[in-house]
Amino acid sequence: MLVLKERLAAVPIMSLQTGSEIAQTVQPLIDPRQLTVVAFYCQGPRVGINPAILHIDDIRESGSLGFIVDSADVLMSPQDLVRLQQVIGFNFSLEGKLVIEENGHKIGKVTNYTTDLRSFYITQLEVQPSMWKSWGTAHVLIGRTQIIEINDQKIVVRSATEPVVTPKKIVENPFSTHRTQPEATHAHTDTARDKA
Repeated sequence: MLVLKERLAAVPIMSLQTGSEIAQTVQPLIDPRQLTVVAFYCQGPRVGINPAILHIDDIRESGSLGFIVDSADVLMSPQDLVRLQQVIGFNFSLEGKLVIEENGHKIGKVTNYTTDLRSFYITQLEVQPSMWKSWGTAHVLIGRTQIIEINDQKIVVRSATEPVVTPKKIVENPFSTHRTQPEATHAHTDTARDKA
């Protein structure tokens, strides 16, 4: 299931042990190296740790009730999650991140993103073009396969490709006795002219 960023906040965390809500998500913790949500910061009246983190490996199921976990014991302190220390240290946020093409052309800034709740991969970025470029364009969607590099300052994506011009195919009638070779030359010339 694909969800927008807003749907990742205030998600109930339900305990199988008690059958009740133990906390709610506050915000996702994103690993920029794989562009993946790896955990969630959580809070709630039944949580004795602040801040508390729920690792995605501890989510048994996600659905209409929220995230289902075994018990409140899966909510950990950041200091206890040794494997996430580096990601926590990144303090990475997608919102407001500049998106540019590999040729240096600025596209805009990230305003939203879509996450797949099965894999927790961020599948798509929604980018708001700068003011003067946004005439007639509400936003630009960038798929994760277009992303080349992510760093603290920017996200680099593949440049928009030029329309691919394919040579005109010459279909010869196999029953015709008249075959012309010059057409192949014309097709080559047309292709060169199209590329120019």
